Parts: sequence; C-alpha cells; structure tokens
Amino acid sequence: MAILALTVGAATFDKPEEYSRSGEHYTSLAPRASDHIDDPEWLFDLGWAYREAGMQADAKRYLMRALELKPKMAFLNARVGDLYLSLGDEDSAVYYYEAALNNHYDYIEVWENLVSIRPVYYANLGLLYSEKAESSGDSDLISKANEYLKRYLEDFPDGEFSDQCRAAISRLELEQRQSQSRQNLQSELHSAQAEQARIQADRKTQLEAFRNDKPYIIGIGFYSIGINEDKDFIVKNPDSVIDDTLSLKNYATSLNEFGASFGYQINSLMLRAGFRYGTNSSGKNYFLRNPVPDDTTWNIDSDTGDTLGIESIAIHTKDDVRPKVSSVNTWRVTASADYNFYYRDPVLLFLGAQAGVGGARLNDSPYDNFESISFAGAGIGGGVMFRFADFLFEFAYRQDIAGNSAGGTIVVGGSYKF
Repeated sequence: MAILALTVGAATFDKPEEYSRSGEHYTSLAPRASDHIDDPEWLFDLGWAYREAGMQADAKRYLMRALELKPKMAFLNARVGDLYLSLGDEDSAVYYYEAALNNHYDYIEVWENLVSIRPVYYANLGLLYSEKAESSGDSDLISKANEYLKRYLEDFPDGEFSDQCRAAISRLELEQRQSQSRQNLQSELHSAQAEQARIQADRKTQLEAFRNDKPYIIGIGFYSIGINEDKDFIVKNPDSVIDDTLSLKNYATSLNEFGASFGYQINSLMLRAGFRYGTNSSGKNYFLRNPVPDDTTWNIDSDTGDTLGIESIAIHTKDDVRPKVSSVNTWRVTASADYNFYYRDPVLLFLGAQAGVGGARLNDSPYDNFESISFAGAGIGGGVMFRFADFLFEFAYRQDIAGNSAGGTIVVGGSYKF
C-alpha cells in the first residue's frame, strides 16, 4: 500500500527541495570534510554515506551539522527523522518529521512514515488526500483518502478529528459518484471517437477500393438536350421547296438520345468516351415549290380529235404538297473527364468537363431535301452517383459553353465497374 501512496503522491503532491547523493564512499569524502564544513549539501552527502556504511554516530554528526546550516529545509529534517527512526528513537523521529511537515505540508513521504509511528496522524493524511481528491476528482486519490480516513475512525471513533473525517468521507462519496459519471461519459466519448475513427477508416478503405480497384467502366444512359441556340437545315435543291432553310427548334424543341460509354478511372479522375444516337419524333410539314402536276386524263376521239370529256382525274393528298418530317435524328461522339471530390458510400459527387462532335438530320423520306447539321462543343458539368456494389447510377447536368452545340443536357445513366 505504501508504494501506491508514494506513486499517487509523486504525481499529485508538491515535492520539496532535495539533495542528491554523489555516490562516493565515505572514505573518499571524509578527508575533504574540513573544506566543506559550511556546505549543507556536501555535508548531507557525507552523512548519508556514513549511514549507508552503518556508522550512525558519524552520520548523525554531519546530518545535524547540515540541518544547523538549513534548519527550515524539509528534506534535511526528514532525513534526520529517518536516521532516528532507524535507531529506534521514535519520539525524536516524530519531532523531526513534524518539523519537516511544518516547512512543507505536502511532503507525502514523511506523512507515510509518520503514520506508521503515530496512527493518530491518519486523520491528517486522510484529510490531505481528501483535499487533493476533491480538487482533482482523481479516483486513486479518493480511494487513498477513504482508506486513511476510515483507518483513523477505526482506531479513534471519538477522536478529535472524527467529525471532520466523517464529513470528508461523505464528500468523497459524492465526488466518487460524480467522478464515475465523468468516467462513464469519457468512456462513452472515447467509444464514440473510436467508432467514428473506425467509420472514417472504413470510408477511406472503401474510397481507395472504389477509386483503385476495378478501373474499367461501361455504361448506358439517357440524355435530354435543351436547344439553346437554334440551327437551320439548308435545302439541297432550292428549286424544290418554298423555304431554303428549316429551323431545328421548329421540328424538335428538345433532343433525346440514348448512348453507351466506356471509361477508365485513375484514382479520383474518371475518363469516359461514348456514342449517342437519338430519333426525335416531329410530325411537322414543309412546302414543296411545285407540288402537284396536272394529272387530268381527257377522252379524245381518235378519228376526229375532238374532246369527248374527262376520262379521269388523279387524286393527290396533302403530302404531295406538304411532305412530313417524321423525325429529327441525331448522333454524337463524346468524351468527358470527371473529378470525384466527395465520397461517402453510397454517394459520390463529381465535377468535370466534356467535349463532343455530332450531327442532326431531318427524316423527310423519301424526299431527303435538306442537308444535315453538324456541331461540336465543349463545356462543364457535375452530378451525383449512387454506388451499389460495382454498379453506379448517375444523375448529372452538363452545359456546353463553347462551340455551336451550346445547350444543357440532363443525364440519367447506369454504369458497371470491372
């Protein structure tokens, strides 16, 4: 128990000024004694060397000389007390121990020695530990304080300090409950921090696995493209139609495309290339320049050449006058580079850039009166992916800001990593 008390005390109680031993034997120190007769530290070294050699009288002479030079030094009083205790003079030991404590009340080592001689001092020692325990909440100090206070009450139930000891025990019980609550909270906090650290480590592992394992990507997607800038289909033969150009927006207010892509992931960068094709229903018409030839057939007498009447009249539909554009067909080759800046399974956020070339044509079969439109552009985009095992489901928005394909694209797609 004494070892525990000293260990706790060393971490809690203020230590007084102390002298250290040089390690020299008294035989090498003694010849120089006259040169150091007024040096208390040197005299302590010599006196303790004599004590270690079992020469108690010489030890006492030099220790007492050192104490004469520094009478209020707690360390020297304590060492003289130790000397008297080893000589069996408990009264003298108590006298010097009390002197040491009068000069340094927190001298826990001296208290431990003193209570072994005078158990009545368990009250002082217990109250000292109690004071430290109440200010720090340390469970070891609380335990030691309770031990010493209860020892005093066992030996002196009606002693001078019994009421103070009982009051201190009550305070310590309250402090112990509060300390336990704090420890429980701290334990819960540490557990929560450990769990959070584990979660963070798992997320980091998942992120590294996602970014570095199975780097190849194949996918399919649906793309809805808003037409920001109108474009014109130019007629191949101006003599065949009324209008030389037809507006893309008139025949398709938006373009929907389906596509496939292939890509490769390098750490947080996802590189993809793809091909898209779309058939966008239209149903609108345009006008031919000379839509209906004269298909009336007359009945003529072969002998006289006279007209006998109309034999037949060809019946023509409005499609002969207004050919229908059944659809606007588009195709596109694209490339994109996206940076995954956030990952928390199963959610990924990304920003990136894209570029592409493509074309559009009017399907006015069988006429094919208008040239195709070609376009190219580049821009930026971003979106979110949801990961389920090796499958990725993507929702993104991309905006071309350069080139003649300026416009926004809503992307819904799915990919597989392998």
